[in-house]
Amino acid sequence: MPPAPPWPWKNMGIWRLMTWMITGSRQKSEAEVTCLVHEVIQAEDFDRSHFDGFNAHTQMNRFDKSENVTDAGLRQDGWKESSVDILVPTRERDPDGNGQLFTIPGLFHRSLTSVIHAVFTEKAAKWFHLTLFTRIWKSPSTGQEQRLYDELYTSDAWIAAQDDLQKQQLDNGCTLERVIAGLMFWSDATHLAQFGNASAWPVYLFFGNQSKYVRGRPNSGACHPIAFIPTVSPVLFSGIYSGASHLPEISCQKL
Repeated sequence: MPPAPPWPWKNMGIWRLMTWMITGSRQKSEAEVTCLVHEVIQAEDFDRSHFDGFNAHTQMNRFDKSENVTDAGLRQDGWKESSVDILVPTRERDPDGNGQLFTIPGLFHRSLTSVIHAVFTEKAAKWFHLTLFTRIWKSPSTGQEQRLYDELYTSDAWIAAQDDLQKQQLDNGCTLERVIAGLMFWSDATHLAQFGNASAWPVYLFFGNQSKYVRGRPNSGACHPIAFIPTVSPVLFSGIYSGASHLPEISCQKL
């Protein structure tokens, strides 16, 4: 028979915390439990009375609904909201072959020009590659040279585009150096929390002028959000598919 609580810990508070940690889910690591104590339980504004009637599921539903509140904050940061028209095929014969037009509201986006200007004025921009070049590897044993294709700014397409840019005539009297900004776009659905159903479909911008070895670091700050694609409910299209056995999947990526 083991000794009574709080054995083997100093007091009942630690006994209850450690018992909670080692029972139930195995996803509660030592580091997370330590963080729970320091940042939650020992916080100056922590009040036990705040948890009267607490239910985690109810709070996560509240969190899921809060994503609509972020719209005002986006507008204050240079974001704009627009609507997008999409054509959805129907079961009816259409002589124009276009389908039915739907207007999807809630597309948040930023000006590409403003993002480019902001990024090129950051400290990280001093490491951007603005001058074309090719990378050659020479074998130390045979002396044979081999062309390397490792970055966007060393590719033939980049070099050709840079050459065409330099040949263009300027009529506005600008004497500044002309360089290429390599824009790389990426998008995928993103789950906003480890728990709950809150999600978003962001569009990100990366710059090909930046080395992939820097761009791929999680803390490099190389990822710049430029748009948030709205989620479309299939109910919106239920009228034109009323005779179908199931509704089609409408991908947000097609907006």
